[in-house]
Amino acid sequence: MDRRRGVDRRLRARFRAHLPLLLKGASQEVEGTTRNVSLLGVSAYAKGPLPQAEPVQCILELPSESKPIIATGTIIHCEALTQPLPEGSHEVGVFFKEFQEPGESTLAKFLEQISHKEESALKAGYQALKQKLAARKRRKQLEALRKRRRRLARLRRRRQRLAREKKRLAAKRLAKKKSKRRAKKKSS
Repeated sequence: MDRRRGVDRRLRARFRAHLPLLLKGASQEVEGTTRNVSLLGVSAYAKGPLPQAEPVQCILELPSESKPIIATGTIIHCEALTQPLPEGSHEVGVFFKEFQEPGESTLAKFLEQISHKEESALKAGYQALKQKLAARKRRKQLEALRKRRRRLARLRRRRQRLAREKKRLAAKRLAKKKSKRRAKKKSS
């Protein structure tokens, strides 16, 4: 992605795949592991440096194929990693120019399989997220219902207390009236 313009300049989709590869340059061979792969090239971790713009032969080994894919290309970039990884000490970008038959179609099928797997994983993740959100919504609704029931129970108890208090006061007033009547009868 071009960070300056916010536009993705890639012509083909890239897919994360960790595949063993061998880069054969004019003067050296370097082993590595791909980070991502497309029909236009690869980004990989290489165990050694390769000069930028050097033509290379890229040999990719796919897990489902007995024969490796062979493509010729150019090193677009090669940068040393600040912290070397087990896969390699340099990050390398290779742009493919052409494939040996049937490399391109084989790679296209492989990338399509990865695409379907990623799509399935995304769908499964989306479904899991939907279920999680639905469960959270149900928990919140249940908690709101519990709070409402507790509040209603408190109000019911308060009404009962007020009703008892009202009866007690009414009984007290009645007793007072009776005692006044008695007092009047005695005095008369």
